[in-house]
Amino acid sequence: MSKSKHWGRRLPVYLIGMFLMTVGVNLSVLSGLGVSPIDTIPYIVSLISGQSLGLSSTLVFSVYIVLQILILRRKFQWKNLLQIVLSILFGWFVNVSGALTSLLPADPVYPIKFLYMLLSMGFLGTGIFLYVTTDIMSMPADGVSLALAEVTGKPMSTCKIFFDWTVVALTVVLSLTQLHNISGIREGTFIAAFGVGMCIRFWERHLADPLHRFLFS
Repeated sequence: MSKSKHWGRRLPVYLIGMFLMTVGVNLSVLSGLGVSPIDTIPYIVSLISGQSLGLSSTLVFSVYIVLQILILRRKFQWKNLLQIVLSILFGWFVNVSGALTSLLPADPVYPIKFLYMLLSMGFLGTGIFLYVTTDIMSMPADGVSLALAEVTGKPMSTCKIFFDWTVVALTVVLSLTQLHNISGIREGTFIAAFGVGMCIRFWERHLADPLHRFLFS
């Protein structure tokens, strides 16, 4: 049976994955120990502009779509413009989950901050695992990594690492020039660079097969 006949299962799991990712984003902000590498640009744009993290995420993700077009040129598949819809939805999810995480104690002691950081990695890794497994459409940031992989011939994982740390470097520049400090990047940023991937691998080992059977059988 073709994948197109499984939307009733795949789409809800995809949306759940996206929402869990945004919970992870907001938990990392709440921890105050630094956001994950790919979320540093939306976070710093939010601080500079004074706009919500959700709106800033939507704007930055829209720029990522333009980057895909510039990288791929004629190879860009125009159906991927639907990522604009995903960007808007993701931004809205960020605001909704932000309202939920705001109910948690703010500015806690360091052990609680560290717990928030660990939880953020768990939510991010779980969300990414779910949305990727549905095989519907990549989020804009992952789309840039895939575009780089296609034009360079390098593995997607290598391109993702390169793109993530390029984003972090750009965040440092923006933070220093616009805010005159370094915001959003702390020990949690570097821990998340590895921890999120470890969470994804955990679910790939223990849940990938049953989830795939549920989605596509």
